[in-house]
Amino acid sequence: MVLLFAILPIKLLRLAPHGESGAVVGVAPSILGPAGLLFLLLSSTGRISRLSLGQVTLLVAATSVMLELVQLLPRPGVLARVHYTFDPVDLVASVISTSTAYVVARLILRKDQGTS
Repeated sequence: MVLLFAILPIKLLRLAPHGESGAVVGVAPSILGPAGLLFLLLSSTGRISRLSLGQVTLLVAATSVMLELVQLLPRPGVLARVHYTFDPVDLVASVISTSTAYVVARLILRKDQGTS
């Protein structure tokens, strides 16, 4: 949850009057979002908890890439005024974030299995 909530102050930095929009601030939501979602889904006790780590990781990767690509679609009505910025770097950041979160989760789960 911390990774997901960390996106909020970063998004606010983008709206700041001094225009803080460096590369780190621009890509940070694409890094924190998929990793946070992966850890959140892994900690759930619902239907997704029955999936393997690899399956959940693929689900998160597909979702994050889809959310980046959906920004390219034309938006109808009032949504047409909402400004989205598609950036291929965000796609790469989403994949790297998901991969890194997978490795961390695998290490944590392996350590937990060893202590049980």
